[in-house]
Amino acid sequence: MARPFVAGHQDQLMDVAYDFYSKRMATCSADHTIKVFDKVADTWQLSDSWRAHDAAVVKLSWAGPEYAQVIASASHDCVVKVWEEDTSETPGSGKRWKRKYTISDYGGPLYDIEFGSSYTGLKLASIASDGYLRIHEAMDPNNLGFWTQTAEIPLLNHPTARQLQSAFSLSWARSLALKDYLAVSVLEDAFIYCRNEAGKYVRVAELSQHKGLIRDMQWAPNLGRSYNMIATACKDGYLRLFKVTRVPGNGEEQTLNIDLVHESADHNGEVWRVAWNLTGTVLSSTGDDGKIRFWKSTYTGQFQNAAVVTSEQRQREGAVQI
Repeated sequence: MARPFVAGHQDQLMDVAYDFYSKRMATCSADHTIKVFDKVADTWQLSDSWRAHDAAVVKLSWAGPEYAQVIASASHDCVVKVWEEDTSETPGSGKRWKRKYTISDYGGPLYDIEFGSSYTGLKLASIASDGYLRIHEAMDPNNLGFWTQTAEIPLLNHPTARQLQSAFSLSWARSLALKDYLAVSVLEDAFIYCRNEAGKYVRVAELSQHKGLIRDMQWAPNLGRSYNMIATACKDGYLRLFKVTRVPGNGEEQTLNIDLVHESADHNGEVWRVAWNLTGTVLSSTGDDGKIRFWKSTYTGQFQNAAVVTSEQRQREGAVQI
């Protein structure tokens, strides 16, 4: 049963992130704080809350379950921080999450961060308004106080004008076959990078067709498909799905075929966020219409709108069956 949830922040809620098992939830806000909740029966109980940054906290990411309880946070104060839970501290004390490392190499506010999958080791990708994709790695996951920057990739030919809207996002591939691949969106463009045998990240594909700022993108988890999927949310009003297929070759970098297999303007306005379920079989999207739309693949491989939910429906009807 779905229930209304109040995070209790004092300003706009910026991001919600779940751990691998969806048993823990972290929220962040323009009030500079992070809150962590534990799922108990059908309710979310506050575990701890603390002031994490000196500006709005815009993005959170949980590390994989192999690395205990670790969260990364990104902020408009141009800093990324890595936090680890100290279970010896009392819940609700504001001291339960310890800052283990601070990354301050950025030339502007942060837009997105994400830990890589467990296949890649403990890697953290980030992107800021300066237009650089940066990848940091904890060479010894048992020592979160030491991270090494392994990549710094310029994505813009020239800086964006401050008076214009910007949008940057990233997503690691969730497939063992593509373990060091990540997708990055820069304004109206989207690309796929991979790590070659020399350890350098190189651009290997482009996701075209976008006619506006790309607000969000996500690789689908892959549990047995012969191909991968990427969803994008765009200011031009379209949700798009791309099929990513590896092409065998003898070169140092893999060749990828990119096919646009679905696009929908059902939100009747800007599309803001996309998210896959754990198995990569259901996609959800949100847009300017104030609705959550759920998409499922048919037996023919075509994606169809399986359910539409508004905040009023969630409160009145409870869980949505899809």
